[in-house]
Amino acid sequence: MATEEKIKDRTAETQSAKNSANPFLVANFAPVADENIITDLAVTGTIPEELTGRFLRIGPNPSSMPNPKQYHWFLGTGMVHGLRLKGGKAEWYRNNFVLTDNAARDLKRKQLPYPRKTHGGSVNTNVLNIGGELYALVEAGALPMKLDGDLQTTAYSDFNGTLTGAFSAHPRRDPLTGELHVLAYQPGKKYIEYLVVDKSGMSRTAAQISAPHQPMIHDTAITTSFVVVLDLPMTFDLVTAVSGKFPYAWNRKQQPRIGLLPRSGDVGSMRWFEAPSCYVYHIMNAYEDGDKVIVDVVKNSTYFDAGVIRRGITSPTLVRWVLDLRTGKLSETQLAEQSIEFPRLNDSRVGQSYRYGYTAQFTADLAFGSAYKHDLLSGETFEHNFGAGRATMEPVFVAKANGKAEDDGWLLSYVYDQNTNRSDVVILDTQDFEGEPVATIHLPVRVPFGFHGNWVADCDLNAP
Repeated sequence: MATEEKIKDRTAETQSAKNSANPFLVANFAPVADENIITDLAVTGTIPEELTGRFLRIGPNPSSMPNPKQYHWFLGTGMVHGLRLKGGKAEWYRNNFVLTDNAARDLKRKQLPYPRKTHGGSVNTNVLNIGGELYALVEAGALPMKLDGDLQTTAYSDFNGTLTGAFSAHPRRDPLTGELHVLAYQPGKKYIEYLVVDKSGMSRTAAQISAPHQPMIHDTAITTSFVVVLDLPMTFDLVTAVSGKFPYAWNRKQQPRIGLLPRSGDVGSMRWFEAPSCYVYHIMNAYEDGDKVIVDVVKNSTYFDAGVIRRGITSPTLVRWVLDLRTGKLSETQLAEQSIEFPRLNDSRVGQSYRYGYTAQFTADLAFGSAYKHDLLSGETFEHNFGAGRATMEPVFVAKANGKAEDDGWLLSYVYDQNTNRSDVVILDTQDFEGEPVATIHLPVRVPFGFHGNWVADCDLNAP
């Protein structure tokens, strides 16, 4: 285990970035120095015995100090964090660097072999079970990286030769078929690939969508008939890429639009809808309602950029887009007034009508805070405030084994406490959302604010 002194040293090291006013290198965005294996974890409350698996998170954690004038949150070396639960016990917490080429070089470790020619950029955005194996994922070109049960990186992966190009950090799993639906892009390729990954983890290209402006597409959604394509004004910028900065920039000349691609991959039958000027990182869900397609998104006025957050941009909000297949028009309704990001739902409702969603407070000035439960039928939003100085990252819904209602489950969150400079894992009962946590697992270390994570049950892995 890393000592608290080391943790404080690395945090202090990043404080020099304050002079550059780069918010991604200070406070709980700052990287941690050490990889840990911690087995003696204090617990308040009772961990549900049916939770047997790993609660995983990933985010950027630079393995060497970056240039604070150029560094962007999206570019840091990946670090995966995990909490192992079994039989009502917290067996361990671990955190490891994702061992890409860049990380191996910085950490003076042996590089992993490539299954084919690709680049070894950061893999830092999601961690997911694919075909019974754990993978760290990113978009825009770098291959998925396979992890073992102890969260050590074991290999670059092209899914046994079936992945011929880029992948994505945001596959959508169809709960009815078990297949993953993916939109992939990378610099230099003037098209978007629609991929389908079967239950065994083999990938196939179902379609290529022309996109000469090379847009950044972080997320997608599916319905019974369609894949939702977000073609919004964040496009590849060669000048910024060459300079070493984040290579995608706001493109005012690009008309924002939303595409509905038939899941068959028939690009010729694709429908496009003019969209509001905005950027969307995350879709909560999408589904069909007669001759309309409902798409619930978190609408940002721009993107997460250290240079623009000080300009008073509008905070991200949850909105509903209704795409009318008869008229070809898009209409918008705001679903909640809170400033939020990182939406989740009961994954058994992906692509289908649903009632409940879950988000984390996230403001235009990069502040995390409470967790929210959104009742999209009644219009109510419920808040769980974790206490003064405590802030949740993306919450993850886990359905109860015998749950009958859509919201009958647990909500798991990594929660940072600025009072102690440490983090907890908090488990809520989603039907008692505003009540006291069911359990809080206290970590003697800090988990930096990051991106995405998932609950992976032992029964879903080939070798738990």
